[in-house]
Amino acid sequence: MVTKSNKRLALLFAIITILGITNNASASTLDSVSHIHHVKVVENKVLVLTHEGLFELVGKNEMKLVGKDKLDVMGFTTLGKALFASGHPSQGSKMPNPIGLVKSLDGGSTWKAISLVGKVDFHFLEGAGSDLYGADSQSGNLIYSADSGKTWSTLGANTFTDIAVSPDMPAMAVAINNSELLLTENAFKSTTKIKNALKFTQIEWRNSGLYALSGSSLYKSTNSGKIWTKLSTFKGVPGILSASDQLMLVTVGSDIYTSTSGGKKFKILS
Repeated sequence: MVTKSNKRLALLFAIITILGITNNASASTLDSVSHIHHVKVVENKVLVLTHEGLFELVGKNEMKLVGKDKLDVMGFTTLGKALFASGHPSQGSKMPNPIGLVKSLDGGSTWKAISLVGKVDFHFLEGAGSDLYGADSQSGNLIYSADSGKTWSTLGANTFTDIAVSPDMPAMAVAINNSELLLTENAFKSTTKIKNALKFTQIEWRNSGLYALSGSSLYKSTNSGKIWTKLSTFKGVPGILSASDQLMLVTVGSDIYTSTSGGKKFKILS
């Protein structure tokens, strides 16, 4: 979810290191793919965004391909039951490159083009309700859609490293800029700094509240980021935070932790 090139490469290297990627293993393992872009939680599943397609992680080093179209998935998010992705077509595909925004209503088995086909390659997507935010890797701009990706408006150069979109209020979101939180209630036409001593690296917004990583700990806020409560502390600095209303994932070094208790208790993926 990082858009500046050096930070994006650093995050990508961290993900590859976390998951122990090599290029000489069977197709059912993480080792089988050459390039991993990110890891996302969807409902109670862990999905891996790779150069060779979208995969479901079913064990620490075991995964299965989702669908048959091996899209090079860069950006990825969900709006309700619908999956949204961006990136590049699979090898030999007749789809335009980049693919713009595509949508799946069957869990990733099939995809349908929605907008910006051949024009935009989102390297991160964040959304909730009918709001979508995407960072276009080609222009460097942050782009916003209020109608689930049908139409878009440009918000200017992206300066955020992560965005958490309100599941309840349209045009409301919290973004991380230089480890600080900014709140918007009008889709980033204006922002207000949320005063806090914590330095944040990742943030997610779910029905139960805001969740964020700071230092070696996971925090929760139920008042749009004004007050934070520490939920868990890890032995090491976490790298990735991803969450649905059913499942939460945090990576620490080479370990992948999941929680079904809203971040109060974690178990290591095995």
